[in-house]
Amino acid sequence: MKKIIFYFCFFLLFGCSGFEPLFSSKNISYYIADIESVDKNDVTKRISKRLGNIKKDNTKKGYSLKVSANMKKIISLKDNKGQVSAYRMIVSANFDVRNNDSNILIGNIKLDKDFIYDNQKNKFELKKYEKIIQENLIDKILQEINIRLHTL
Repeated sequence: MKKIIFYFCFFLLFGCSGFEPLFSSKNISYYIADIESVDKNDVTKRISKRLGNIKKDNTKKGYSLKVSANMKKIISLKDNKGQVSAYRMIVSANFDVRNNDSNILIGNIKLDKDFIYDNQKNKFELKKYEKIIQENLIDKILQEINIRLHTL
């Protein structure tokens, strides 16, 4: 019995040593040379900052991006008394993709991600939860734009 537990622990610890993130910078075949923010809101700044982490490499294709993003919070559901019981958060992003060398417009990518969540009585906890939701939606948009830029 002790041997079985030992082998199980051994394989559990050493079997996961080759983990590598799916969107690591080693697997990206492009770089972002220039990011221009059209809107000066918080969502656009967060997306631009996180896209700026992709490093330049001469063997990769270069893109220039024009980023425009916004966040909307909409009432999704009300109860019988007219009190809000659920909200819907929508994060929309629009990317104009240009070739870095020739400055030719390659494409316009529009992404929308949404999430429906319940209202809370404690408004402080609600604001914290909304920030977490907003970050998760931005992460989903960044994953999608990475996939789209990789296939261009």
